[in-house]
Amino acid sequence: MRGNWAPTGQGWVALGGVVFLCVGVAAAVRSPAPAPMSRDTQVFGIRATSVSGLYPGAVRRSRVTVMNPYPYPISVRKLDAQVDSTSRRRCRPSARNLRVGQFHGQLPVTVPARGQVAAGEFEVYMPGSVDDACQRATFRLTVSGSARTVGR
Repeated sequence: MRGNWAPTGQGWVALGGVVFLCVGVAAAVRSPAPAPMSRDTQVFGIRATSVSGLYPGAVRRSRVTVMNPYPYPISVRKLDAQVDSTSRRRCRPSARNLRVGQFHGQLPVTVPARGQVAAGEFEVYMPGSVDDACQRATFRLTVSGSARTVGR
């Protein structure tokens, strides 16, 4: 695994894997671009906005931005998300309190060399089973994805 991005509340987080694999939450901390391991295994950044203003039955969206640290374009093929954390200690980041739904965006999306692209949004839903401790909480998502190099 290459890369040296660290999670900081809402920061770039990146993992290497078979076919670009990345995990991210919101806000960015830049590191030098890691050297690619192969055509199909690399690291890239994903940023997702936090979600707040929820109540039982409410639906909101988390905007997803994909960042490419490389000097060549990449094509993001897949994005997935799950609840990562909340702003309230007693509000657990679980499906009982918040559910991540469908991704609204056009995949694959090409991210230019050393660029970034607004990839779309994940729909999030607060079910009626939500704990009282989650009132006025802000939820953060972990987003993972896969991509390939373009034209290499």
